[in-house]
Amino acid sequence: MTLEALIFGGLGSLAECAELDRKSWNAAFQIHGLDWTWSWETYAGLMRAGGDRQLAARHAVALGQPCPIAPDLLDQTHQRVFASMLAQDVPLRPGVDRVLNWSARAGLKLGLVSRSEAGPVRALLQATARMRSGIAFDLAVLREDVEHLAPDPEAMLKAVADLGVGRERVVVVADTAATAQAAQGAGLTVLAFPGQLAAAEPGDFNGLPSVQVLSPEAVAGAWHRDVQSVTAAQ
Repeated sequence: MTLEALIFGGLGSLAECAELDRKSWNAAFQIHGLDWTWSWETYAGLMRAGGDRQLAARHAVALGQPCPIAPDLLDQTHQRVFASMLAQDVPLRPGVDRVLNWSARAGLKLGLVSRSEAGPVRALLQATARMRSGIAFDLAVLREDVEHLAPDPEAMLKAVADLGVGRERVVVVADTAATAQAAQGAGLTVLAFPGQLAAAEPGDFNGLPSVQVLSPEAVAGAWHRDVQSVTAAQ
């Protein structure tokens, strides 16, 4: 059995952009004249729940008030500002460039699963194209492609199906526990690559192999560990 595909579970598995996301929300509130400012703690708490697209609506509920501006409008503005911020110089996380080059040489298919819309994803990929040596992803499954977001496994299952590979031949790089749960729910091997948001999540990565610097050795090691576990159980 050989490894055939690598899925990056979220923009945060490629570049550390959670703080830019928080700032883009606050900019959206300011644009619409809304007297809200999300601290890191507030933002991280809202992101922690996962599973939906309506952070602003959820925040209004927490405040015990109706959302003063249509949540969809706030989110559209947020996505536009976020894309603009990501178009700037956003470095790849440690080891990502090496793993992408290794994947290309090994002929692995590359997937990206993100709860962002196409605008921010496109902006980040364009901004990091040189750092990625121009290596492209074979597919991206974004928020508009699914009904349910992580920790629901829907996006992961769609990515595997669209890549046309067996679930036992895929490794997912997950920067948050919610992404890891989604990948595990889809029956995929997971390598934890904790980002800023991971520190704010209530759970850990449940004993999954974890790295601070991504490497081909870590990806291959996580996959071999799961393959051996399955073989031993048979």
